[in-house]
Amino acid sequence: MNKFLSIIAAAAVAAVLFAGCTGDAGTSSGTTSAAGSDTSSAGETIAGDGTKSASGYDKTFDGFVSYMTDNGFVSGDGEELTAAAIGASAGKRFTISTPVSKHTVELYEFEDQTSDAAAKTIADARNDGSFHLFDSTENVTKYTLAVVTDDGRFLMLYTDSSESDGTNEQKEKAAEAVRNFK
Repeated sequence: MNKFLSIIAAAAVAAVLFAGCTGDAGTSSGTTSAAGSDTSSAGETIAGDGTKSASGYDKTFDGFVSYMTDNGFVSGDGEELTAAAIGASAGKRFTISTPVSKHTVELYEFEDQTSDAAAKTIADARNDGSFHLFDSTENVTKYTLAVVTDDGRFLMLYTDSSESDGTNEQKEKAAEAVRNFK
């Protein structure tokens, strides 16, 4: 019976985690869709250049989102995410569709980095450039880059559906911008 309850609990935790990371749960306050709603950047090609200095931005989640927006890596209001499953206190997803791929940038804040989930997510991002779910050796997705700020407070997950239209270069520019948010 205890084994059965453990399996049910693990399945429930998995559902919450995947909903937070993929936004499949109905947790949105401003829906982003590939079809193009008011908060969507669907159809836009975001070409971030990372030329804005981080020094003029508050070291808050809103400041981090503004910094990434002003540098051209995300646009629109984004979609609120359930972030607790990875130990984060806040999260937003931004989706950009191009004719050949779909880019998703998720931004998270870790106000308390002492929880097991937060510490593991941050450590995995630092060590592997991704993070692992439930002590698995499998990364979230093969096309996802996870980058955390030096202080561990902010995390970016940059995912694309292909590597065909210069997305690796764009991903690296976004990663450098995150590293520069001090």
